[in-house]
Amino acid sequence: MRATATATATLAALGLVVSGAPLAAAAPVQAAPAAGLQAQFTAAAKEFKVPESVLLAVSYQETRWESHQGRPSTTGNYNVMGLTQVDLAAVAAAQAAAQPEVDLRGDGDAKPRARAQAAQAAPVDSPALHTLDTAAKLINRPAADLRGDTLQSIRGGAALLAQLQQNAKAPLSTDPAAWYGAVVGYSNGGTDARSAAEGREFADRVFGTIKLGATRTTSEGQRVSLAADPAAAKHSPAVDRGVQTASRSAPRTALAAATDPIECPSTLSCDFQPAAYAQNSSDLSDFGNYSVANRTGADIDHIVIHDTEGGYAGSLATFQNPATMASAHYLLRSSDGHVTQMVADKNVAWHAGNKTLNMHSVGIEHEGYALSGASWYSEQLYQSSATLTRYLADRFGVPLDRQHIIGHDEVPGPTQSAVAGMHWDPGTFWDWNHYMDLVGAHVSPDSGYVIGGRVTINPPFSNAYRPVINNVPAQPANFVYLYSSPGGPLIGNGTQNAADWSDKAVAGGSYVVADVQGQWTAIWYNGQKAWFWNDGSIAAADNRAGQFVLTPKPGLSSIAVYGRSYPEYGAYAAAGVPAPDPNITALSATLPAGQSYVPVSVTPVNGDFYYAPTIDGSAAHDRTWVTGGQKYYPIRYNHRLAYVSADDVQLVAAPTNVLAAGERVQLLAQTTTGSVNAGANYSRGVWETFHALPAAGTTPDPKQRFAVLYLNGQLHAVTLAAGHVWTADRNLLTGEWSPWYDLQVTGLAGPLTAPATEVTVAATGSKMHVVVISGGRLLEATADYGTGRWYTWGDVSGAIGLPTGALTGITAAANGNVLHIDGLGTDGRIHVADGDYNRGAWGYGDVTGAVGPLTGTVTGLTTVAVGSKQHLLALVDGKVKQATADYAAGAWTSWGDVSGATGQTTPLTALVATYTGNSLRLFGLGGDHVLNANGDYSTGRWSGWMDTEVPGAAGPIDPVNTLAVAGTN
Repeated sequence: MRATATATATLAALGLVVSGAPLAAAAPVQAAPAAGLQAQFTAAAKEFKVPESVLLAVSYQETRWESHQGRPSTTGNYNVMGLTQVDLAAVAAAQAAAQPEVDLRGDGDAKPRARAQAAQAAPVDSPALHTLDTAAKLINRPAADLRGDTLQSIRGGAALLAQLQQNAKAPLSTDPAAWYGAVVGYSNGGTDARSAAEGREFADRVFGTIKLGATRTTSEGQRVSLAADPAAAKHSPAVDRGVQTASRSAPRTALAAATDPIECPSTLSCDFQPAAYAQNSSDLSDFGNYSVANRTGADIDHIVIHDTEGGYAGSLATFQNPATMASAHYLLRSSDGHVTQMVADKNVAWHAGNKTLNMHSVGIEHEGYALSGASWYSEQLYQSSATLTRYLADRFGVPLDRQHIIGHDEVPGPTQSAVAGMHWDPGTFWDWNHYMDLVGAHVSPDSGYVIGGRVTINPPFSNAYRPVINNVPAQPANFVYLYSSPGGPLIGNGTQNAADWSDKAVAGGSYVVADVQGQWTAIWYNGQKAWFWNDGSIAAADNRAGQFVLTPKPGLSSIAVYGRSYPEYGAYAAAGVPAPDPNITALSATLPAGQSYVPVSVTPVNGDFYYAPTIDGSAAHDRTWVTGGQKYYPIRYNHRLAYVSADDVQLVAAPTNVLAAGERVQLLAQTTTGSVNAGANYSRGVWETFHALPAAGTTPDPKQRFAVLYLNGQLHAVTLAAGHVWTADRNLLTGEWSPWYDLQVTGLAGPLTAPATEVTVAATGSKMHVVVISGGRLLEATADYGTGRWYTWGDVSGAIGLPTGALTGITAAANGNVLHIDGLGTDGRIHVADGDYNRGAWGYGDVTGAVGPLTGTVTGLTTVAVGSKQHLLALVDGKVKQATADYAAGAWTSWGDVSGATGQTTPLTALVATYTGNSLRLFGLGGDHVLNANGDYSTGRWSGWMDTEVPGAAGPIDPVNTLAVAGTN
């Protein structure tokens, strides 16, 4: 794909007004990328006699070769080699100053809790937390250099690997397989490398990367490659460390049986270290840290991602203290991605701060310290977590999307009083794009934004998008800011603080498009229109067929929004269980009439409540699942999920067809790699992106010509390939193209005696006229869609007396039942053949004689008929000229300078045109891009030329050879 040539975006390509940049627009890249990252790996490997493949693979598995501008990860890793430097005193101070935990049990009771939770355990020191300092001493450089300089980070990592190799009394071998033990030690801080379990998962992944190779471009523009070396991995000790298969019915290994229950994919290193399940006093209801249950896949529909804000060992100790009153099903170690299960999946862990979500989710905690400036997570966390999430999703039937795989920051407060205390982990720097890619659920851009349709927030987690965040250097983030109006203040008196989730829409969240104004898109959010600056690269239209949105039922001015889905009071009485107080209580937010929101599921859920008040199940009706008749739809309401009563809403089909009505164009292009098509709807202000067309014929010409037109509400295209004329149709309801079929067969237009070299089309009534130059003659065949009949080729040249070879290029249009075929003659003049289908006669005219000659070389013609007028446009030395024939007045206007009126600066190599509404739409090839300019005949003004290949418009494509366009109102 080629880089775009101009900075125009989404709707600028439709000629709409673009507002100024917003307060929190993405910051520009401030510094040039570090020079020669690949060369730095090569130099450091040579200096310290470490195989370059090992050095590259270690870095890839630590950071994917990212420097993160010298900022720490959540576990104190720095720079491309992920070397660690953790100040334990600072961590302890941050933990002490942190806000107290909300009730992670999530009951949301009106009565305050009688006892505070246990404090987070102090971080546990180990050499694994100080590898950067160790490496700095080995290369005799200040630690700050290894944090901020990629070369010194790589040198330090290489020196540390060499030292670990020497400590093991192993040679500095050129064989990567000989370095397995050193790689284990790199992860665990130098513990006895070959016998220690910690670090072996990391080493296995490193050697898996060596086996398969890797290539990527970092966010700073550094292209780095590692060639595949299957032999190195084969001869290393790398093996799968899993102890449990991915199926509950599969037999367990001896180790798994001894530590039952381990529920973990077979490719991960997992163990089971139980969270506390014990009393805190003599009161049987005073216990921690989870509820015993018997959940099945039918009960689990969410996976919740957390950040511990504490080290692995300290967090594990905290969850093993019953006074903590909190737990999670899994805890992941940062250094190597090791997975520890703490609560069986069938039980209800207390992790989300919302009882409804706790009852219906699995919680995964990720090691992370409360570090100042921490802005990324280790690659080992991402890889292990994604593997675990995919396993859980497959096992329990959880959909692989961001409405079901959510962060703790997306869990709603169960009651209004709990909203302010809800968590915001994993935070603004969790790379949801990368995580969902690893899970196997990447967001794919769809056709243009449709008001009332769906859109998915999808900012690039790279230096291409760095929103302003208070007290944080410019860096990638996973959200867009939301404004009360285009260019106005942030919604709800929001701030640019990282922890303020109230004015942010996070990556992967799906919303309903409320409005579009230029490069601003509005979504329904928290009961209002919320606008975000949308250049097309930070949100993906989601116009898949068969989708639904929720809106209040007719007659309701607004409806209640809930933070949990509890059953009605009668359900508790029927189960013999006391109802919580309060029970069904709405949040202060509402969902007004006229607004629509995305349902998490199109099937409503029954309100339910799991009653488990004592540690031993001794209370009457203890461990009872109360299910009521009250049904709820979970929805994406704001940054967080919410619930609405199924009695209050109607499920309606989301509009998805951007080309169904209004002023539309269809643009076809032949690129160096194939044929593509895109559409624009000027009434709605949306584009669909370029999509590949079926190949025409067995040996398509890479420079084949196109022509296209709307007829009877459908799109019909013709093209030349292998000397034949082919046609295909696009169903605008489904967006699907038919296969191309050859017109030169009996029953259609019939065979030609010589290959066709030019083609154009026009329509009169229900007839499509296909006009070609074949053997130097002008021929025409007609498809009558009213009768379903084709008329074979007729000799237009013979009818008007044109000699063989008189025309070298043609274009056609029709006024009513009069077909106009304009052609560039071998004599350098422009000719026109008029076929009057009312009178059944052809005529001939000399256009050059009527409008005057053109100065320069004419390289292209295109014509558009509107009412009684025919607009003829010529491409002369890369500039556009226009003349108009008014058939009602019986006169031509002379050539006008369109290039001057549009401010054209880039010479064009091709030109096509169509007409929609009151505007003449020009499309041309300029500077290797498809450009667009619009002449509005209602105002008498031309727009400038705009690039259609920017994200949000038709999108980038390979270099284009030929174009065709058709428009309709």
